[in-house]
Amino acid sequence: MKYTVFSATILTLLASQAIAGTRTSPPPQSAPASQPFGANETQFDVFGTYLDGKGPDHVGPLRDHGWGGGVGLNHFWTENLGLGIDAAGIYGRENPARGGSNKTLFQGTGSLILRMPYQDINLAPYGFLGGGVTGGAGTWASAHAGLGAEYRLIPNQVGIFSDVRWTYYGDANGHKDLNNFQVRAGVRFAF
Repeated sequence: MKYTVFSATILTLLASQAIAGTRTSPPPQSAPASQPFGANETQFDVFGTYLDGKGPDHVGPLRDHGWGGGVGLNHFWTENLGLGIDAAGIYGRENPARGGSNKTLFQGTGSLILRMPYQDINLAPYGFLGGGVTGGAGTWASAHAGLGAEYRLIPNQVGIFSDVRWTYYGDANGHKDLNNFQVRAGVRFAF
């Protein structure tokens, strides 16, 4: 009986020392919610576009209006600063000075983008400026500036966007300043 009591006492002390020496980790905490707009983000755009050609006396690439679509690729190094390129095909009536027929114009542009995201409501207004080229009715170099907004349907993955840009073509052939407005709307995939 002495040995049983002694053995039980020793085992109890050893067990209590073993339990006292173990560390218990705190319960896992939930990960913080990811931000809808992040740094080092690449985006792929698919969009429709409308271009206002300024009427029958306009000497830019289009006489009246043009409709089309395109794709774009953007990369943001920070949450706020990025660079974007896009290409679009726009169908409309060519300027009468250039033939006046229905024609598809091809447009390629590059832009420096500054966005100011409101992370808590999944919205990012942005401004951009850049340059590009329009071809198909002659070749027109251009500069542009614009404003837009993106709403993220799925944070860091899918958003919808719309923007408007003013495009300046210069004073081609001594016909005053040439410009037009263009609207884009589409879906943006971020990765």
